[in-house]
Amino acid sequence: MGPQFWKPIAFAAAMLAPAAAPGLWQAPQVGKTLPASVTAAPAEGKTFAATCRGDQVLDSRPDPAWVRQSFAHDNCVAPLQPAALDGFRASRAQVVAAMTRAKAYQAAAGAFQACVSQFVAQRQAAGARPLSQAELIIENHRILTSQRAKERAQAQVNIAINQFNEYGSECPDHG
Repeated sequence: MGPQFWKPIAFAAAMLAPAAAPGLWQAPQVGKTLPASVTAAPAEGKTFAATCRGDQVLDSRPDPAWVRQSFAHDNCVAPLQPAALDGFRASRAQVVAAMTRAKAYQAAAGAFQACVSQFVAQRQAAGARPLSQAELIIENHRILTSQRAKERAQAQVNIAINQFNEYGSECPDHG
């Protein structure tokens, strides 16, 4: 019996060894090897606030301040976006007020966008110094940012309404 005879047997034994002794081949579990301070539960009451629900994605970061300010003396100032409302903790009156603020913001943002558009049109008219390519890009960015902010404000209200309907509307102490 030469080495050629033992090769298939050694190969078969190597393949069957993990099945015969499963504990021998398992990797150590991470949670069991870490110190207790690393695996401890998070502090009570320290959770992250939810910013999205289901398919509603919401970027709640504020726009840079320069987007709201007048640019190139266009005298157009973007309105401040209303703050998001936690619908799980809000009363019915607070949700209705948030809806009203969102509608007012939509109108003010629309007026801002129209102001910027009129400024660009006036500067592009004959007799005035036309805007440079960079200035056009910045003004266009301000309009697009304002449009996204309008959508974000509406999404925030929709999320608050959904949260309120999930929790607040059934509670006797709310609404």
